[in-house]
Amino acid sequence: MNIVSAFVIFAVTWFLALYCLLPMRIQSQEDAGTDIPQGAMRGAPAKANLKIKAIGATVISAIITGIVYYLITNRIITLGVLEGVFGA
Repeated sequence: MNIVSAFVIFAVTWFLALYCLLPMRIQSQEDAGTDIPQGAMRGAPAKANLKIKAIGATVISAIITGIVYYLITNRIITLGVLEGVFGA
């Protein structure tokens, strides 16, 4: 597995992990009791915690990329195995 393949796997899993983490621990401005500016939606998050979620997505995708790297370099997953599974 070359560096480009690893980067693609990392990028795809990073965005998937981030999208899964985004709705976690969200409290709307209305529920938080903060002052809602005029023109803002009441359901908008009071604090999104994007830094923590980006770090979490990075950790998750690094683990997944490491697992995929291990499986490919040790020939546990090959094109022949994938053809048998998906019937290509």
